Amino acid sequence: MSKLKQQAVTGIFWSFLERFGSQFILLITQVVLARLLTPEDFGLIGMLAIFIGISQAFVDSGFGNALIQKKEVNQTDYSTVFYFNILVGFILYGILFFSAPFIADFFHQEKLIGLTRLIGLLLILNSFGLIQFVKLKKELNFKSIAKATIFSNIMAAICGITLAFLNFGVWALAIQMVSIYLFRTLIFWISSTWRPTWEFSYQSFKGLFNFGSKLLLSSLLDQIFQNIYLLIIGKLFTAKDLGYYTQAKKLQGVPVIALAAIVGNVTFPAFSKIQDENEKLLIGFRKTLKLLVFVNFPLMLGLAVVAQPLFLFVFGPQWLPSVPYFQLLCISGMLYTLHTTNLSILQVKGRSDLFLRLEIIKKSITVIAIFIGLQWGIMGLIYGRVVTSFIAYFINAYYSGKLLKYPIKNQLKDLWPAMVASITMAIIVSAVGFWSQSFISFIAQIIIGIAAYFIIANYTKQEAFLDGIALIREFIPLNSWKTKKY
Repeated sequence: MSKLKQQAVTGIFWSFLERFGSQFILLITQVVLARLLTPEDFGLIGMLAIFIGISQAFVDSGFGNALIQKKEVNQTDYSTVFYFNILVGFILYGILFFSAPFIADFFHQEKLIGLTRLIGLLLILNSFGLIQFVKLKKELNFKSIAKATIFSNIMAAICGITLAFLNFGVWALAIQMVSIYLFRTLIFWISSTWRPTWEFSYQSFKGLFNFGSKLLLSSLLDQIFQNIYLLIIGKLFTAKDLGYYTQAKKLQGVPVIALAAIVGNVTFPAFSKIQDENEKLLIGFRKTLKLLVFVNFPLMLGLAVVAQPLFLFVFGPQWLPSVPYFQLLCISGMLYTLHTTNLSILQVKGRSDLFLRLEIIKKSITVIAIFIGLQWGIMGLIYGRVVTSFIAYFINAYYSGKLLKYPIKNQLKDLWPAMVASITMAIIVSAVGFWSQSFISFIAQIIIGIAAYFIIANYTKQEAFLDGIALIREFIPLNSWKTKKY
């Protein structure tokens, strides 16, 4: 196994542990908080998502990926970005602090004044720890990232749940959010040997910004349109309605965003190292794509099928109105990892200009879908989101395919086996749940669904499944797979 491949696979393992470990902690925390707090509490936090998301995009300013994409990075580059990010973090917090009354007036929710000023602190906290995170990521040191992230999520969960038990209400959610960044930044500073030096280079800034500025604008567009549904629902509907949508979106995002981040965190720096070797890049890209759909397609379809018992038994009957939102979001979520993987090729190739152009095109389509879908309320908005997600996939795949000489028809051919197996599995799971809606039936659906999918994958010899088995055997000594003979 080559050194780069070994680093990538090891990185995927630690990235998997970091993402799914932290997401599991967050999920358990959300389940507990959902039973202690109200949909209105979650809705209030959802109202601030777009403002925090846009501010977070400015804090990074695209410099994180610019540092990773750049082949040779020195101390001056890191220090320059460090000081710039801190300056941006303080400026944005100041803007949010003084804008808090206007945000509260927009939503007619006075509590949002204090919540905005509290949650906004994560911008400053994140700016102080961003370079340590980027440096570890560039070095494929996901073990250190995993330790910091999991520990910070555990500490934040303890804070949030304790405050919820003490009847702090929505403030428990806000303090939990800020605590994650506080603990993570502290751990990065304690565990990392990197420290900024007193230098700022205009040349370094200019070079990184030429690449990062396009990613910044793309990230801003993405944050706006990822959270614009929260803004519209929060403004036109009740806090409770937004709470139902927020919980559905958050639960759907736990596995899909984690999966995309796990692979993306590893493949982007790994692909950047071979950005000029098209043949190797194409092989790595195809294997990544097949792995993602092999995991994500059945996960999203399976969750959509078991949505009602999932919300009933895990979150409680008060959250059942979230079910139809969740099911549609799962259909849209099937394509999320495909978006991120195809777009990563544009970044690897240094085509941030094309990345930005595609974002503008896709967001224009989203605006049209929102205006049309709004006539049918929240469900209409989500249906529009599903349609635009499919359109966006074909746009992304077309342009990444041109760069890699990998036509979209070939990509669809690679996705087809996982799609067929996933649909077959979903039909089986649906049939099991048709006869009973009990908790035992819910557990049976999960077990039978997983077993059925792997049996189908093995029978049809899916490449991602076989590659996964091969990787496990490559990392575990051969004699552990066989009984020793004496």
